[in-house]
Amino acid sequence: MATDSTSDPRGYVHESPFAELLDMRVADPDDGSSVVTMPINPGHLQQAGRVQGGIVVALADYAFFRAVKPLLKPGEMTTTIEIKVNFLAPAERGELTATAKIVSPGRTIMVGEVEVKDQDGRLIAQGLGTYMVIQPRS
Repeated sequence: MATDSTSDPRGYVHESPFAELLDMRVADPDDGSSVVTMPINPGHLQQAGRVQGGIVVALADYAFFRAVKPLLKPGEMTTTIEIKVNFLAPAERGELTATAKIVSPGRTIMVGEVEVKDQDGRLIAQGLGTYMVIQPRS
């Protein structure tokens, strides 16, 4: 997991090259929840002009990670071990916002819920994720 933040000329701080690549912008309250926004750009669209499903899943997974992060102890890391996303409506333009919260903050397994909405507040996708906490090696 990358821990170096990279600065964007617009003032956003991206935690990883992946977040920067998709221009994911974070607003985390550090309480086991997270809000991540991402502007839709032409590279996110599939042939029919709608956001490709994998982009929506990537946004949801990153929001899950950001919700898990403040619950980890020093030296711990996490990895996604399962994610399920139901697509409810297409997204075509504007911005997507993923709101994630951890509903079961276990010591080794954490479970969270996520909603992805468009700029008009329409529910685009809803998901459930499972994350494994990786202990530091001694």
